[in-house]
Amino acid sequence: SLYLGKKGYVLIHSSSLLTFGAKEGYEDWNRELKKITDIKFRRAGRFSQAVLSGALSCLSRSDKVDFSIYFGTANGDVDSTIKSQDNIFLHNRFPLPFSFINTLSNTPLFFLLQHLGINTLGISLSHSYFAFENALSLAFADLNADRAKNALVGVCDTWYEPKEDAFRLIDKNLYEFSAWILIDKDERNFVRFFDNFDELLENIKQFYKKTAFYFSPCFDENELKEVEKYIKLQTSTAPKIITNCAAAIVCEHFSKNETPLFYIGKDLRGGYSFISLYK
Repeated sequence: SLYLGKKGYVLIHSSSLLTFGAKEGYEDWNRELKKITDIKFRRAGRFSQAVLSGALSCLSRSDKVDFSIYFGTANGDVDSTIKSQDNIFLHNRFPLPFSFINTLSNTPLFFLLQHLGINTLGISLSHSYFAFENALSLAFADLNADRAKNALVGVCDTWYEPKEDAFRLIDKNLYEFSAWILIDKDERNFVRFFDNFDELLENIKQFYKKTAFYFSPCFDENELKEVEKYIKLQTSTAPKIITNCAAAIVCEHFSKNETPLFYIGKDLRGGYSFISLYK
């Protein structure tokens, strides 16, 4: 189900999902986590709590127990990084040990694997625009090579306090989310990357005219007019200024549809991504 609350908070749930949260403010990820498990994660900061909330919410809707984990983020644990840097450069103090550890973007995977009590592959990566696509690409590679039976794929980003400092960077629109899907092997699934728009367009021309695609909000009007000559454009209720918008769109689509997903992303620094994903 998908609902839009009075404060603009969006929460998506499905059998393959994930938690996605967005609002002008900060999500209480610890509260969300307590809804899923009674386990207390000592020393886990807000970023780790957000990752755990999304991943465990997704797993709670599936009986799959043999899977590898692929996790992406645009910014990592911004809150812990800011606090550690302030301790060093503003207060001339050494950072607290656990605050420093929490600045590592793969720390949430430690908590997740520890909680699950499993020994499996866990990969974390960072990319400003294509974190989800890159995580998904690694998952497909391992699934197709039979190095993994199932793949838990997610992306998470949070912001930091005080709110006013964050506002200076993101124009008073704060979005926090932890979006996850659990997938198995399908030969039709792939992620492709293109260096320029012309290469992307040549790939699009191979599809049937009525095929519907979701597009990143980064696309300009001229590009969209060009692709509409060959395919249909889908709309999404995902917030249009969210970092790594693909995650929100993929999760929303999977929660509501049985049809395959076709999504095209754009990196404002150059380059395009293409996701084909079947249930």
